[in-house]
Amino acid sequence: MLANRTAPNADLQRLVDEGYEISLEGSHLIVHRVPYVKQSRTLGYGTMISTYAEHAGVPAILDHWVFFTGSIPYRDDGVSLESAMVANSTPQTVAGRTALCQLSYKPEPIGDMLSCYYNKLTHYIRKLGSYASAIDSTASARGRGSFTRRDTASVFHYPNWATARAGLEAYEAKLELKKVAIVGLGGTGAYILDGLAKTPVAEIHLFDGDIIEPHNAFRVPGALPIETVYGKHKKTDLLQQTFSQFRTGIVSHPEMVAEANLGQLHDCQFVFIAVDHGPSRGLIARYLANARIPFIDVGIGVDKKPDLLKLHGRARVTLVTPDTAYLVDSLPTADDSDEAVYGNIQLAELNSINANLALIRYKQHLQFFTDEISPNVINYKCSWNQCTHQ
Repeated sequence: MLANRTAPNADLQRLVDEGYEISLEGSHLIVHRVPYVKQSRTLGYGTMISTYAEHAGVPAILDHWVFFTGSIPYRDDGVSLESAMVANSTPQTVAGRTALCQLSYKPEPIGDMLSCYYNKLTHYIRKLGSYASAIDSTASARGRGSFTRRDTASVFHYPNWATARAGLEAYEAKLELKKVAIVGLGGTGAYILDGLAKTPVAEIHLFDGDIIEPHNAFRVPGALPIETVYGKHKKTDLLQQTFSQFRTGIVSHPEMVAEANLGQLHDCQFVFIAVDHGPSRGLIARYLANARIPFIDVGIGVDKKPDLLKLHGRARVTLVTPDTAYLVDSLPTADDSDEAVYGNIQLAELNSINANLALIRYKQHLQFFTDEISPNVINYKCSWNQCTHQ
């Protein structure tokens, strides 16, 4: 990351020309060495971090606050600015740094504060600097002026500004696995992909030998054009093409997973099993358990209630880890394919809730979401409109 005096647009160039040391790191604009007054009424320096976004190459302000790596600022007379300027004093990781507070201070009227990044950042710099210069007349965020840029590696083709705005980078880093597989892309598996693709996992491998047809097009997220539905496309190829518009690392395997190709799962860090064939489920589950690869098995069931002219729907999510490999024996592995030809009812809303429950459980496993009960199995029933746990 080399420093220079040429910024990518006039907004940032103005900061450089006025002597500020700034850097653009992913979705964050950073001003270094911002002076402020500490609780001890001594001079301190912190780094100011703002979310940064562009639309068609033009800087676009997302919010009015900034993160600050310095401690809670004070006035030069020793009065805390916490109530006046600090929106959040809980330490959090932002742009690879520990921000000790989040500053929020809008002038009344707000005027042109949010018309450009120069105005937004200098608004906060001047506020802190006015008290700092009263302690030390030489205190200033201005120096020789420089600009550096660090393009953070990402699997996504465009930045996730919502993550940057909420300061969730450290949380999302827990989801940066190298390789995850989804076995079965009909219904629930396709919805799992829809959610998983929005996480920063490096590679998502798709396994399914079926083609897209009208009956399963109703259980794929989004809407498929009619020529695609009748185009004899392999599910995994079509989904790879679709999601590759959004991100990298989608790998298509247009084949069913069987004993001959189980080895393709050997270096996965996690696997989702979303198949409706019992023996295949058992084969894959036993292989993963023996290889100590954690996985989630999903399934839905729909029963007709002719006397009521209603359907009874349910969904199941089972998380199996190296410590709970015994759960493999409880998975439905019977060969009921003959009955399933006419009785395997699939509904998009059940596929979707099954997938979302699986994704939440997956993220709990990776310590992204809180998990107070750590269930091995989650069962959802429509008639109760609730989940039970085992």
